[in-house]
Amino acid sequence: MVLFLAGGRGFTRREGLRRIKERLDKEPGFSDVQYQPSRLRPRSVVATVDIEMFVGETFPRDWATVEVTWRPRAGTDVQRVQWVDDAVSLGWHKDDDHEALGTTHFQIETAEEIVHEPGHLEAEAPLSFLESCLQRLPAKLEETIADQ
Repeated sequence: MVLFLAGGRGFTRREGLRRIKERLDKEPGFSDVQYQPSRLRPRSVVATVDIEMFVGETFPRDWATVEVTWRPRAGTDVQRVQWVDDAVSLGWHKDDDHEALGTTHFQIETAEEIVHEPGHLEAEAPLSFLESCLQRLPAKLEETIADQ
């Protein structure tokens, strides 16, 4: 069954996640890109990241993972791009968790605190959402170094 949804342009969750996986397979520094929990019942796509290769310069942390979730639904799709390394977890979330911050919020979690702020990300299509997040991610990671 194909649903016509907000950003998915009529493709299924499986098709959307397949396109996200293909995109992450091409990102420098990303490896071991897999569906979670399985290829047969994908709910998200997870990749291991060589941080220095991704940001293009030395970085005080060595590894990270990125998890991308896209859940099509009538109205606004649920989308998340979440980065996790040994110091921070951060990402953009388009969901109903913090409506006061807008359609999308940015969340950063450290050992000391969790901060939510407006995400200012209006992309609706899953690949556009992912591209915007990948473009913004190096700058957000740089901020986490300055805060340490």
